[in-house]
Amino acid sequence: MDISTLKPNDRIIEIKHPVNDSENIGIRVTIISLNDEKMKSVRRRFINKRLELEKKGKSFRADDIEDNEIDLLVASITGWEWYGDIEFNGSKPEFTQANVRKVLTEFEWFKNQIAEAVGDDKAFFQS
Repeated sequence: MDISTLKPNDRIIEIKHPVNDSENIGIRVTIISLNDEKMKSVRRRFINKRLELEKKGKSFRADDIEDNEIDLLVASITGWEWYGDIEFNGSKPEFTQANVRKVLTEFEWFKNQIAEAVGDDKAFFQS
């Protein structure tokens, strides 16, 4: 086996109802692994921000950590499909980083499902 061929694949996950986790609500989200090459710049930006704060004698605050989590999750989502009768504020939102950020910020249960899926390293290596 050539380990250079072991690279994470994109995944498509179904968002589940926050109360009944066996019920798909009609949103498919395509995500990439935190270990994906495309995520390096995002991780470096966080490290640089933290180093800059430390250099100034400051430390990360809770809102900085929360903002970083949202930024990381937004970067890990490469697409979504809203199907069926599911809507957000009366329509099916177009896939944009701004719309992803709005949904992740407004719905903690949605954000938690993305965070859990993105954190499942093994799942990105299954065919």
